[in-house]
Amino acid sequence: MARGIIVAVVLAVAITLYSVFDCAARPRDQVAALPKWAWILVILLLPIIGAGLWFLIGRKRADGGFGGRRVARPSAPDDDPDFLRRIAEDVEQQQRRERRERGEFD
Repeated sequence: MARGIIVAVVLAVAITLYSVFDCAARPRDQVAALPKWAWILVILLLPIIGAGLWFLIGRKRADGGFGGRRVARPSAPDDDPDFLRRIAEDVEQQQRRERRERGEFD
């Protein structure tokens, strides 16, 4: 019984600390409903409930949505359009350089 209480207290403290640090480190534009200082107070005064509220309604995604879900990004470099564009530009620039060296001009 005592072990279970100790585990529950340690878990509550860990969740509370994680929530406080997550809130403090998050940019202002990704915090919803309340200012950061108010969220930290809510999390500290209502440890489990405050942390739950923070994760449900306090966090905004970078694209302006709510929740802790991450924005989907390309999983590999060849899926990233910016990476492919930079590669194409590098190849084109190299080809121009080679044509100039051979005496051919654009």
